[in-house]
Amino acid sequence: MSSAVFFIEDGVHRAVAARENSLTAIPAVLFEPGQRPRAVVVYLDALYSPRTSSSRSDPRHNYPALEALLSTVGGRARMPPISIQPLGASGQPASVPLAQVRIVS
Repeated sequence: MSSAVFFIEDGVHRAVAARENSLTAIPAVLFEPGQRPRAVVVYLDALYSPRTSSSRSDPRHNYPALEALLSTVGGRARMPPISIQPLGASGQPASVPLAQVRIVS
């Protein structure tokens, strides 16, 4: 997707796990005001996260299992797309580039 940048609405843990598996792009659903949601492939370096960290120990996300799943072709094929919107859309909280999101214990 060209030079556009996007805010991660849902899927920060999946995006971080993809980054840690050296992926460069992942599937996403783009939500733009006044348009129907559409499936896209987005480069990880075009993503901004509302979170500054991702927890390895959060049982709700089970990050270690997610990272292991995304290390395989079959696992990546089963990963649900993340939800994104254009960066700077109304109502978005502060965000940081995905590359700056730290993994904490």
